Amino acid sequence: NTEKVVAGDVLQELSNGFLSEVQSKWGVGVQLKGDAEKDKKAFGSMAIWVHLAILTIYMIVAAMFHSYLQPVIILITIPFGLIGAFLGHFFMGINLCMFSVFGMVALTGVVVNDAIVLIDRINTNLKEGIPFEKAVIQGGTRRFRAVMLTSITTIGGLLPLILETDPAAESMVPMGLSLAAGLTSATVLTLILIPSLMMILNDGRCLIFRLVNGIWPEREAMEPATQCPSGQIQRQEQTR
Repeated sequence: NTEKVVAGDVLQELSNGFLSEVQSKWGVGVQLKGDAEKDKKAFGSMAIWVHLAILTIYMIVAAMFHSYLQPVIILITIPFGLIGAFLGHFFMGINLCMFSVFGMVALTGVVVNDAIVLIDRINTNLKEGIPFEKAVIQGGTRRFRAVMLTSITTIGGLLPLILETDPAAESMVPMGLSLAAGLTSATVLTLILIPSLMMILNDGRCLIFRLVNGIWPEREAMEPATQCPSGQIQRQEQTR
């Protein structure tokens, strides 16, 4: 009865208690079947593909932004989305399951997309010759609507699934909840966290340049967006 007990708790108690005693006393092997076996296989293969997906995301973003550190900023936003997914399950009183993890994997793509849109706008501002701090502020204001509309429409589309009470759709509710609750958390944090991390990263670059060369550089000169050919050309045109 899933309303009174969680299957995972039963399996854990059996593994730590009765089954462990049987194995140690009689030397027999124990292998779980049914849903437990399916979940184990699913999580085993997912662990491999999730790492490959994150690596692919990093490589693509690094090539697009001409930076090894900006993709790290984007990936940092993923755990904050997962925190929202966990909190959503907690407040709704829904246990985590395999479909919850599927929703978290889908959440990763949406969160990364929002972060890419924001950083791309900041880099474009820098290429156009806008001072660094102003470029970060304008990037947040100009991409606020795009990020919010993406999140609101996605969450609104998932609400009917989350509020569904039909037993036939009950198994899909955790997946929709993971995506909606995680996106709610990640949207707010993305608009605050990404600009803050961009400023911190720029401070670190300037500090390293100061320690190596003995002088403080211009903030804009430390950004990969202004160092790539297109950015240098646009800045030269602005100067002229």
